[in-house]
Amino acid sequence: MLSLIFNPVLIKEDLTMSIPSDVTIFLVAPNVSEQMGGEGMKALQIFQELKKLHPNTIQVTHERTEAEIVNQLKLPDVLFVRDDAKAIFLWRSKALQWFVNIWFCQSAIKLIENYVKEKGLNPAKVIVHQTEPNSPVMPRVIARSFYNVFGPINGNIYYPKMFRQHEVLSAKLRRIFHIPFQKINRLFFRGATKADLLLIAGGDRTWSSMRIGGVPEAKMVECLDCGVKDDILNRPRVQHQGQNMRFVHFGRLVFHKGTALIIESLAHTQHPITLDVVGRGPELAHCKALAKQLNVEDRVHFLDWYPQHSDLLDSFTHYRGFILPSIEDANGIVVQEGMALGLPGICLDWGGPQLLVEEGVTGYLIKPTSREFIVTQMAQHLDRLAMDGELAEKMSIKARAKAEEWRWSKVMAEWITHYQKIIASRSLS
Repeated sequence: MLSLIFNPVLIKEDLTMSIPSDVTIFLVAPNVSEQMGGEGMKALQIFQELKKLHPNTIQVTHERTEAEIVNQLKLPDVLFVRDDAKAIFLWRSKALQWFVNIWFCQSAIKLIENYVKEKGLNPAKVIVHQTEPNSPVMPRVIARSFYNVFGPINGNIYYPKMFRQHEVLSAKLRRIFHIPFQKINRLFFRGATKADLLLIAGGDRTWSSMRIGGVPEAKMVECLDCGVKDDILNRPRVQHQGQNMRFVHFGRLVFHKGTALIIESLAHTQHPITLDVVGRGPELAHCKALAKQLNVEDRVHFLDWYPQHSDLLDSFTHYRGFILPSIEDANGIVVQEGMALGLPGICLDWGGPQLLVEEGVTGYLIKPTSREFIVTQMAQHLDRLAMDGELAEKMSIKARAKAEEWRWSKVMAEWITHYQKIIASRSLS
């Protein structure tokens, strides 16, 4: 498994570096929003943070985000892709919905080409960076006259074997045909291989997938899937001492987040551990019924979303740690935010969280070998953290230190260094 390693010395130097101000960076993502899930929020933060370091940055996104971007976020320098008859047809056809993302990328590039022509920009000083979609298998569309960057590419995370009886058909088909699709990409859809740079998140699974798709190693660099905002890392770290029985689990309540596993584990703890579940979703009723069935309903508190995300972060001071036994998260913004504020995490040794949490140092990772193993291990970790304030404090300090490497300002500085390299390499060729 690849680990995400950053050299603090290099990062410090990179923060002073920049690309020429007349280089225009176009970021492309279908959703740039605070209200459309983690990928939309990540795309928004990338735009906001990159623009701080390089003001000549323009975002291209879909028109469905226009009201929020213009009226609420009030962001400048955003271009909107408008639906046409082709897009509407693809969206209404369930069999062809997968091609909507390809249509969007093609339309975004046409919009950029027209903008560059109208503004009289030098194509040799234009970078098109498609930050979303992040799927490794999606055929890539390149802008032939400009520099092309894709990523962070992540995805291709599927259920562990023990949970695959719960896979919906679409997820099962994606898993089965992942490798065949990449081999087809290698032969017929070579957009990714023609790019100047691909940012690879997701560790070995994504590197392996892109190699099968024919992407040369020299064009790929490892990076984080997502950073952490400075205003989160500038908050005081949660400090731990003595005993604290309270833990938090937050996010959309869907099967793959593993909320039911946490509730089951409470029935196996030696101490009266309590759990606050923050969020809502289709699994809410089932989780409430499960808590009642296991006689732990007085220890599980189901809270709705907080009015503001900052309210959720404020609440972290009450907890000993966070729990996210997700079986399908390619990254884990929940994990990053919890660690940033000094909460040790309990996660599965799977997907994105296994790249973020260091076992026994910043939290605990449980191998998804069986349901019984997960539940009993989780109960033991909950008891240990709840009763040992000194252990929790050591993990908290380490978690915060690790999260400092994830500051968006540092991540964006690293990206700018990569931009510099591709500009220099083409100039020399």
